Amino acid sequence: LALSWFPGHMAKAINEIKGLLKLIDVVIEITDARAPLASSNEILAEITGGRPKVVVLNKADLADDRVTGEWMSHFEDEGYRAVKCNCMLGNGVNDVVKAARGMSLSAFKDKGKDRNKKVRALVVGLPNVGKSSFINRVAKKAKTKVGDRPGVTRSKQWIEVDPGFEILDTPGIMPPKVDDPSVWFCLSALGMIDQDLLDLEALAVSLITVCEKISPGSIVSKYNLAEGTEGSVQMLEAIARKRGCLRQGGVPETDKASEIVIREFRAGKIGRISLERPDDDILSMLLPVREDGDDACDDEGEGE
Repeated sequence: LALSWFPGHMAKAINEIKGLLKLIDVVIEITDARAPLASSNEILAEITGGRPKVVVLNKADLADDRVTGEWMSHFEDEGYRAVKCNCMLGNGVNDVVKAARGMSLSAFKDKGKDRNKKVRALVVGLPNVGKSSFINRVAKKAKTKVGDRPGVTRSKQWIEVDPGFEILDTPGIMPPKVDDPSVWFCLSALGMIDQDLLDLEALAVSLITVCEKISPGSIVSKYNLAEGTEGSVQMLEAIARKRGCLRQGGVPETDKASEIVIREFRAGKIGRISLERPDDDILSMLLPVREDGDDACDDEGEGE
């Protein structure tokens, strides 16, 4: 898998954000509740450092609710406010605005500023994480484009929520380089990487591995696989047969089955599965374990 994707408009957006920071009172970062750290951009954190921040755990309805609670506690301990949301339906969006306004007014008071000053919030997030859906809900009308592919919003725009609160929308911005394979896996699995850059079969195999380790039996149950079906590659082939993805001679079309698994995972149809927990390493789930307990990749490289 490639480990970078940084279109030119994203570099331009970073420079624009730097130039507008003097106008910003609070940052609203949209993340995916299933992988809040992987879907958070360190560059944006560096640029906006020092300002109050609300972490939005979007798509919380697709994540393990107990794990989402752990993440909320984690971010609160880090000094941020965390709010779980379903931005598409609007659940939790008003709580985000309330939290952002409250943090800003508290900061105004601490700095001796006018508490009647208009609050300006910067909304940031990776491509396809749900920023446009959030802004559309906040603005109560579709003032931004919403798409099911990364990179729909390509320019900044101010939106007045009410006379005392404005938000600045920005394009989804990826880090210039992703060094951690587990982060790349999460971003790929959640649909934040351009699909043309992905090896879909490798991603599907990894997803099956992770889902079965996080939620044993989830793949077998979802696709009604025969008892005793083991190994991610074998499961993918069995899914192809179950869904009628067959070439001439009954050969499984694992490429088509891969698209099904990825699409249904993203839609939450395999279950409410969180890919990250505050104390877990996702990459370790992709590595077979020897009898002595040491991680190791097998000869087929399934963990890759």
